[in-house]
Amino acid sequence: MFINARIYCKIIDRLNITIIILILFFSFISLNSQRKWTIFYSSMIDVRNKNNNIIDYISKTEQYFLNEIDHQHDIKKTSPDDLIYLKKIKEKEKTNFFSLVVKEMSKGFYDGRYQKGY
Repeated sequence: MFINARIYCKIIDRLNITIIILILFFSFISLNSQRKWTIFYSSMIDVRNKNNNIIDYISKTEQYFLNEIDHQHDIKKTSPDDLIYLKKIKEKEKTNFFSLVVKEMSKGFYDGRYQKGY
């Protein structure tokens, strides 16, 4: 009877060790899956936030174009009578003193050719 009790104790010890190992193994698997689920959930929240931002931008764009369509009736189409024609003023040529003197001298030499007969 004493030998049978020892065998029963060994069997129960092995069962306890097996149960502890199974508990540790399944807790590791559940923690790993929890980590994966957390990563997936946080990425889904990011996608949802980006989607909400896109929806906001789309609604702002739609509102802008709807306002433009509404204001299109207020804009008057122009005709040639509505236009104001302005004379375009020539810009003065920028010249320095040296180039002005050289031009005057060359003009004088050119005029001097015809005055040699006096």
